[in-house]
Amino acid sequence: METPNDTQIKVPYNRDLKALEDVLAAVRRPGDFFVRGALETPMPRVEIDGVGVISFPLLDSQIQDIIKHAERAPYGRGGETILDTSVRNTWQLAPGKVRIGGKSWGRSFQLILSTVTDGLGCTGTDISAEFYKLLVYEEGGFFLPHRDTEKTNGMFGTLTIVLPSVHCGGELVIRHAKREVTVDLSNPETSELTFAAFYADCEHAIKPITQGSRVCLTYNLLQRRPGKKNKPITAPLYDSEADRAEEILEQTFQKSGAPAKLAWLLEHQYSPAGLSFSGLKGRDAALAKVVRHAARRAKCALHLGIVHIEESGSAEPCFDMDEGRARRWGGHYDGDDMVEDAATNDDEFEVIEVSDSSRHIDQWIDTNDHAVEFGSVPIEDREILPAGALDGAAPDQQRLTEATGNEGASFERSYHRTALVIWPQHRFVDVLLQAGPAAALPYFKDRVQASNSLSVPAADHQTVDFIAERIIAVWEDTANGGYRDRGKESDRSDMIALLGQLADAPLLDRFIAGVVTREYDGSENEAMAANVQLLGPIQAGQLLSHLAIENMRWSPTECVHLLSQLTRKLGLEPTADWIVALREIGGAIVGALPDLKHRQPDQPDRDWWPTRKAKPVDGSMVADLLETLAALNASTLRDAACKSIAANPKMFDPATLIVPALQLLGERNGDAVLSDKEFQRLCGHSAEFLLARSERPPESPKDWRQDVKMVCRCEDCRELQAFALDPATQTHRFRVKKERRQHLHQQIDGHRLDMTHVTVRTGSPQTLVCSKTRATYERQRRQYNEDLASMAALCPLVRETDGDLENLRARMNAARQRRSQAKSAAT
Repeated sequence: METPNDTQIKVPYNRDLKALEDVLAAVRRPGDFFVRGALETPMPRVEIDGVGVISFPLLDSQIQDIIKHAERAPYGRGGETILDTSVRNTWQLAPGKVRIGGKSWGRSFQLILSTVTDGLGCTGTDISAEFYKLLVYEEGGFFLPHRDTEKTNGMFGTLTIVLPSVHCGGELVIRHAKREVTVDLSNPETSELTFAAFYADCEHAIKPITQGSRVCLTYNLLQRRPGKKNKPITAPLYDSEADRAEEILEQTFQKSGAPAKLAWLLEHQYSPAGLSFSGLKGRDAALAKVVRHAARRAKCALHLGIVHIEESGSAEPCFDMDEGRARRWGGHYDGDDMVEDAATNDDEFEVIEVSDSSRHIDQWIDTNDHAVEFGSVPIEDREILPAGALDGAAPDQQRLTEATGNEGASFERSYHRTALVIWPQHRFVDVLLQAGPAAALPYFKDRVQASNSLSVPAADHQTVDFIAERIIAVWEDTANGGYRDRGKESDRSDMIALLGQLADAPLLDRFIAGVVTREYDGSENEAMAANVQLLGPIQAGQLLSHLAIENMRWSPTECVHLLSQLTRKLGLEPTADWIVALREIGGAIVGALPDLKHRQPDQPDRDWWPTRKAKPVDGSMVADLLETLAALNASTLRDAACKSIAANPKMFDPATLIVPALQLLGERNGDAVLSDKEFQRLCGHSAEFLLARSERPPESPKDWRQDVKMVCRCEDCRELQAFALDPATQTHRFRVKKERRQHLHQQIDGHRLDMTHVTVRTGSPQTLVCSKTRATYERQRRQYNEDLASMAALCPLVRETDGDLENLRARMNAARQRRSQAKSAAT
C-alpha cells in the first residue's frame, strides 16, 4: 500500500497486476454480436402491391396472396446468385413492392433501432437501417448456415422484424467465434413485434418452420462513414482479452501469499437500490462481461459490491473570512444518483493526519442480479484494482468537527465505489468468513441443498463437510472473544438446521457445545428440538444439560422453554433412553434454581448482550417447568423444584410469579391439578408470604419525620439530617455551590430518603429545594393492594380442608374483608 504522504487517501492497491490492468484497458465498448427483443406497439400499416393492406395477426389466406406476388429467394456463393430450395426455402418481395408506415411506426422503429444500437455496442455511432426485403417462410421453410454479404456501402449487420402470425419453429441460430445462440422469434401476440439483429460476419441459419408461416421485414444496418478514417464497426468481442485475463487470474490466485480476493473499481457510481449487472453503464458493462467470462473459466466467483473506504483524523479548518466559520459538505443519494449537498472545496480544511481508517465491501449482487447476504466483508491489503483509481478523487461524504475544549478539530471522510469482486471458488467460504460466520451461511445453505442430490459425487459431500468445519471454527473463535460480527440470533438457528440437513452429528454436537452454549439466548430452541434426534439420547442429554448448567443464571426462562420443546418434539411416549436424557436436562435446570438471583451478576468473562436478550422470569416459566417435569414423571425433580422456588422469594415472588403460575396450571389442567401435592405446597407457601407482608394495611404516617442517620458528618449533611428528623417541616432550601448540591443529591439518593431535590437556577450560588414526600407509604399501599389481589386469585386454588391450608385461606379472606370494610367506612 503506497501513498505519497499521510494526508492522502490510503487505498490497498495491488501493484503487482499491471498485466491484468493492461489487458482490461483495451475493453472499451459494451454490447454483443447479437441482440434480440420484443416491443409492444401499435402495428405498422403494411401495404403490398397486388395484395393491399394486411391485417394482424396474418391469416393464412393473406400469406398465400403475398406468396402469389413473391418470388423464390436465392442465395449468393462467391460471385454467383443461386436458386436452390434445398439450401434456402424462402419467398421474397423487393422493397419497391412494400410500403411500411402508420402514425406510430416512426417512433416504434426508432425504439427498436435504439435497442439494437445499444445491444450491438454501437452507442454514439451514427447508425441507420435500410429496408431490404419482405421474406415469407412457409411451413418447412428454412435457410442453411451462411453469412451475409455487404449489400450496400457501410453495411455492418442485419435486422429482422417478425410480423405477428401463428407459427412455430424457425429459430434463428447465430454463431460468432466460439459462441452460438438460438433465438426464438415466433410470437402470436397481435400487439407485439419480435426482432433480432446481428453483425454481418456472423454465421447464421433459420431452422425449418414446423407449423404455420412466418412473415418478416429485413433491414441492412448501416454505419454512416463520412471519411475513410472511420473503421467499419465490428462486434465488441474481447475473446483474446478474456483468455488472457483468465490466465492472469489463475496464476495470481495460485501463488503463495496471493490476496484472497480482488476488487476492480468501476467508473460509474451506482446506488445500492439500482445495483445490478444488467444496469451497468458504458465501459463498466463491457468490462463486467469480459471479467465474467474470464472468472468463469478460471473457476472464480464474481459479484458486484460497493467498496467503502472511511478515514478520520486531525484537521485544520480553513475559515471563510466572510462568514467567520468553516463550511461543511457531504453527499446523499437522490433516487439512483449521488447528489452533492454543497460544492466541495479543498481549501475548506486541511488534513493534518489520517489516524484511523476502515475498508469493507457490502451490498452484494450475484451474476443473476440477485442480492446475497454476505454482510460487510473487510478489504485487506493488495486487493483493490486498478492501481491509482482513487488518486485525487474527492470524498463522497465529508465532515469537519470543530475544536472543543482540549480537543482539536477532526475530520471524517468516506469514499464509495462500485466494484467487480473476484475470488477463487475453492476459497469462497474463506473470503466470506472475513466478515464473520453469518456471512457464509447463504453460500453454505446452497452447498448443503446441492449436496442432498443423489447424483452428487462423494467429493462434493466432503467439500460441504469442510465448509461446515471452517464456519464452526471461525464461530468458535467469535464465541471465545474473537473480533468478528456475531450476526443475528437467527443465524445460529439456521446453522443448526443446515447441520441437521447435512445429517452430521459430530459437527452438530461441536457447534452446540462450542458456539450455542456460549451465545445461547433461547432463539435456537426450535432448531435444536427439531434436530436433537440426530445426536441420540445419550449425547443429547449430556450436551444440553451442560448448556442448561452454563446458561440458567442468565437465561432460565429460555432453558425451561428448551426442555418443554424437546419434550413436546419427542412425542407423548418418548423411549426410555430419551426420558433419561430429558430428566438429565431437567435435573440441570432444577439444580440451578437455588442460585438464581433477581439481578444478573456482573461476569467479566461474559459479554453483556445475553443478559439483555434474555426474557424475564415469569409465571409461564414456572408453570412450564412443573408441567414438563410432570410429563416426564420426574416426581423427585418436581419436588426439588418446588422447594427451590419456595426458598427463593426474591427471584420467585409469590405475588408476581408463583400465583400466576398456579393460575396457569389450573387453566391448562383443570381441577385435576388442584389435588396435586406440589401444587398445594406452593399455594401454602404463597399464602404465608402474602399474609406476612400484607395481612393488615400499612399505617399512614402521623407526621413528616423520616428516621435516618447520615454517615457523612459534614455541615450540609448535618443540616439535611436535621431536616429529615423534623416532624413538622416539609420543605428546606440549601443555597450552596454546585459541588455541595451534587453531594446532597448523592446523600438523598443513597439513603433513599422520601424527598425530591430540585435546583432553582437563580442567584449565585443557586438554591437546592428539598421537599419531603410520602413515597414509601404510597409504595407500601400499592404493594398491599397488589398482594390482596393475589390473595383473591389464590383462595379458589386452595382446595385442601386440613387445618393449616384452611386456616391460611380463612386469614386471606379476612384480610380482604378488612379492606372492603375500610373502603366502605371511608366512603
